[in-house]
Amino acid sequence: MKHSDPAVLEALDFAWDADSGVLGKLRSGVYDAELGAKYIELLEGIEIADGESLHPDFVRLVWFAPLFSEWQLERVAENGGDQSEAHGFADLVRERLMGILGVP
Repeated sequence: MKHSDPAVLEALDFAWDADSGVLGKLRSGVYDAELGAKYIELLEGIEIADGESLHPDFVRLVWFAPLFSEWQLERVAENGGDQSEAHGFADLVRERLMGILGVP
């Protein structure tokens, strides 16, 4: 999938929805494994060709996701959630974005 596809951008934006998105729910200390798996699947389907310019909305929607996910781990534990499972999600998000964007 192209990272700039409107459907991809919409799905990435939806992940931040407070009520229904995996990242939005994390903000409240709730990790939803099913939504997490769908988000990782979305990220795994995104490819960016060498030399291709990044769509600004794509960057806006993904750059903060790994750090944000890690910051919410304590909140998930405080809420009685499975911190280990949420930590695995955060790791997958970071690893996949490193794969998409590269590392310095």
